[in-house]
Parts: sequence; C-alpha cells; structure tokens
Amino acid sequence: MNISNKKHMVTNLSYVKKNLKHFKEYAYLAHKRFKFNYGDKSSTGFYRYYNCIGLLVGSTYYHKMFQDIFKIIKKYSNTKKPLWMQCWLNMHSENELLDWHSHYDSLFHGYISIDPKNTETVFKNYTIKNKIGNVYIGPSYRHHKVVNKKPYNDKRITIAFDVTDEKTIKKLYKKDGEVDINTSYLPIY
Repeated sequence: MNISNKKHMVTNLSYVKKNLKHFKEYAYLAHKRFKFNYGDKSSTGFYRYYNCIGLLVGSTYYHKMFQDIFKIIKKYSNTKKPLWMQCWLNMHSENELLDWHSHYDSLFHGYISIDPKNTETVFKNYTIKNKIGNVYIGPSYRHHKVVNKKPYNDKRITIAFDVTDEKTIKKLYKKDGEVDINTSYLPIY
C-alpha cells in the first residue's frame, strides 16, 4: 500500500448532529467508565492500552457510527488485506488541546468530531475546520495540531483512531518486541 502521496478524506455523518445529545451523554459515560477502569490517567495519553469501542457499549448510535467508520476506512485504504483499528476518546478543555504530533506507528490516522467546539486541525499543507459529525482520515505520518478559534467552557469531544496492517505491525515487532505491542487494535471487518 503506497501512502506517501495519499490524500486525506473528510466525510460527514449527519446523524451525529441530529443525535448530538445522545453522542455527548455516551461520551461522558465512556469517560466515566475509562476513569473507573484506569484511574486518573488521560484517555488520550493512555490510547495504546484500551479501545473506546468497549467504553461505548450499549449505544446503538455509536454502534452504527463504528460500522460506518469501518466502511470509510475500507474505502479509503482501498485494500482487501487485513486491517486493524485502535480508537480512543479525546475529552479536552481548551487548555488541553493537542500540540504538534503525528501517529508514526500506524498507516492511517483519523478522528470523528462529536462536539469539536470551534476548532481546526492544522496540518502542514492544509487545515480541517472541525464540524459535528465530520470524519477525517489521512496518512498517519502527517504532523498536526488542534487550534481553538473561540473560547469554550465544557469539553471538546472527538474520537481518534489509527489503522494498521500486518506489514506495519511487523515493523513494530522489530522496534518494540512482540510483547510490548499496542494491544488495543481490533480487526476491521
């Protein structure tokens, strides 16, 4: 899979905005579940040790969303080879927004804007205006950061995800060993 020149893709899941109250309520419940299981750790910083799909159990709207995310990933990757996805919950106040970073240990990176506030995700050569229900996916190596355009009081909510394949996992085996591997990846069907 040649990803060096691959463009990014943005699509919108309109039902997220139509059911925003439910999506926010379940995101807060998922965050409580995370805290119950992992204590005071950051759900963003602890991304490689859990998959937020399990934290959102019981929500048929999130179930539909993840089914659609899998379809988006399959379309974007344009491969029949096995793929795996990890995803984590980002709940940030305006002083916790992420600075420049990339996702070097995967093929693709993406995120779903649940309640993105008035933020943009800035990449070196382009900027994504975050809107409720938007799904972004692009190559993982691209450095990016989140910029706030207007103050807010509660939490900015997104669900981020990384996608990997067998070749990338084998590279991680060489780098980290077969035991110290990110165990939050789930197969994409």
